[in-house]
Amino acid sequence: MSKTVNRVILVGNTGNDPDVRETASGTPVAHVSLATNRRFRRNGEERRRTDWHRLTFWGRQAETVSQYVKKGASLYVEGHLEYGSFERDGVAIPTVDVVAEDFVMLDRRSESSSDRAADDAAELEAAAV
Repeated sequence: MSKTVNRVILVGNTGNDPDVRETASGTPVAHVSLATNRRFRRNGEERRRTDWHRLTFWGRQAETVSQYVKKGASLYVEGHLEYGSFERDGVAIPTVDVVAEDFVMLDRRSESSSDRAADDAAELEAAAV
């Protein structure tokens, strides 16, 4: 029996605000780039590399991403790879998208500074007791 797995898990920061559109049938789709960092050694020297991933969100997830995710947001994303291509000047350009199946926004929800200050004060007060 042959088993295959096409699963991706990424944690990183968005490089742009989501680009949200609708298909001809009215289904929302959102695209956003995600930066992940990795460290490695080459010739005994530690190096760091940033990899960029194109994320695709469909339906309700696309709507949520469009409302709450902004450039620089920290995300945990689970999904699968989807390969495609587009043509530019007669040349096929390959693409790889991470189609999100689940995601978690790792940043605190956007709050006014007074709300954050009140929350922080309440946490400090509770810790002091």
